Amino acid sequence: MDMNAHGAMLGKAQRTMVAVAVLAVLATAILLFLPALPSFRGPSASVERRGQRQQVLERVRSVGGWAAIQKDCDALAEQYRESTFFWYTGGPKTLPSALAALKPQEVRFDSPRVLRDFKDKPQVAVVRIKIFGLASTGGRGIPYFGLQVVSGAGAETYRPSPSGGGAPGNAYTSYRLVTDRIYEIY
Repeated sequence: MDMNAHGAMLGKAQRTMVAVAVLAVLATAILLFLPALPSFRGPSASVERRGQRQQVLERVRSVGGWAAIQKDCDALAEQYRESTFFWYTGGPKTLPSALAALKPQEVRFDSPRVLRDFKDKPQVAVVRIKIFGLASTGGRGIPYFGLQVVSGAGAETYRPSPSGGGAPGNAYTSYRLVTDRIYEIY
């Protein structure tokens, strides 16, 4: 083998090694920086909220509208007017049909009579329905989205208050009036 052929083979091997090294550096950079890109983390909160709202509206329509949700919440508040009610996915209690159609994660009701000694708690009957929300420890969670349905006296003066701290999938900071006694909370 002459020197020119040997040099050509050596040059080709070196170029291959350099190309492999460059590709390894690029692959590492992509793996390190890709999670920082907004599109990699999924849709924005506003886009996700729009999707959650649309799913809830479809579920509400399937049971006859907001009046059906209000009726079931009023019945729940009346049935538990002296106590509390807590339902969670997979739990032993059953939900009224309109509330079950929402496919909630949990439903809570604390009677104003039970809460009367707590000045920071609402003194009005409110059924709290968590439909979406999942906290995450490092990854991307699912933002909170639910409903608060007000029953009985005091409904016209009630306004939801933020649920406080906590991970975005477990807490809400905003609300929007849907009907005269139903609020979206997110």
